[in-house]
Amino acid sequence: MRRFFPFRERFGSWHVHIELVFNDLFFGTHFTYHSTVTRKRTQMKTISAAAFTTPLFTALVFMAGVTRTSAQEASRTNNSQPVLLMNFEGKTDNNNGELTWTMENQTNCKWFVIERSANAVGFDSIGVVSGTNNTHSTDYSFTDERMLSGNNFYRLRQVDNDGVSKYSKIIGLYNASKTVAVKKMQLYPNPATSMVNYTLNSSATARATVQVYNMAGVLVLTQQQQLATGINQQSVAISTLKSGNYFLKVSSQDGALYEQTFVKLL
Repeated sequence: MRRFFPFRERFGSWHVHIELVFNDLFFGTHFTYHSTVTRKRTQMKTISAAAFTTPLFTALVFMAGVTRTSAQEASRTNNSQPVLLMNFEGKTDNNNGELTWTMENQTNCKWFVIERSANAVGFDSIGVVSGTNNTHSTDYSFTDERMLSGNNFYRLRQVDNDGVSKYSKIIGLYNASKTVAVKKMQLYPNPATSMVNYTLNSSATARATVQVYNMAGVLVLTQQQQLATGINQQSVAISTLKSGNYFLKVSSQDGALYEQTFVKLL
C-alpha cells in the first residue's frame, strides 16, 4: 500500500513541495522521498536547507515510532506458541475401541470430550478425559467399551479453561461383532450435571425400567417410568452420581430396548 505525506511551504515567490511515499502496508522500512520546487517569478531566491530537511526529519521520526511499536506488538504475539495435536489414532480390540492421542505445548486445556457417531455427521459425547497442562508432549487414551455394531467414527473436542472448544480430525473404526439391535434415543444435555433428559418413540403404552450404568457395567441408578404411544420426553436426576462416563438404558415391557451414553460433570 502506498501512503503519501505531502509537505508544502511557501518562501516568497517560491513554492516548495516535499512528498514522502511509504510502500509498505503498515509503514515498513522502505520509503521514497520526492521534492519539487516551482518558480513563480524570475528573480532568484535563496532557500535554506532547513526548509527542506525539517519536514523530512519530522516524518522520519514518526515512521520510526510507528515501526518500533509494530515490532513490539509482533514480538508479544509470537511469544504465544500454538497447541499441537501430534496424532490421533484408534484400533479395535475385543469389541472395544482403543483411542490414543498426543498433545504438545498444552497449557490451557480443561478436558477432552470424546464424541462418537455412526455416520460421521451426528456426534454424541461418550466420555471425558481431563487435560494435563505442560510445555512437553502428553499421551492420552480412552477405551470405548460399548462400540456400535459396524462403523464407529470418533473425534476429540478439546475444551480450554476459557471455554473455547477445538475439534480434532475424525477417525473411523469398524466393529464386526453381532449385537442385539438397540433402538437409539436422543439424550440431552450431554455432558450433563444434575439432570439428563431423553426422548424416544414408543410403539405402545408401557411401563419402562430406566437404568444408569457406569462404564464398568455396574448399575448405579434405577427407576420406573411410564411411556405413552409415540414421542416421549422424560428426565432422570443424576446429581448424586460422581463425574464420569455412563450409559442410560430404557427397557419397556413391550420388549423395546433403548441405550445411549452420556457424560456426568460436577
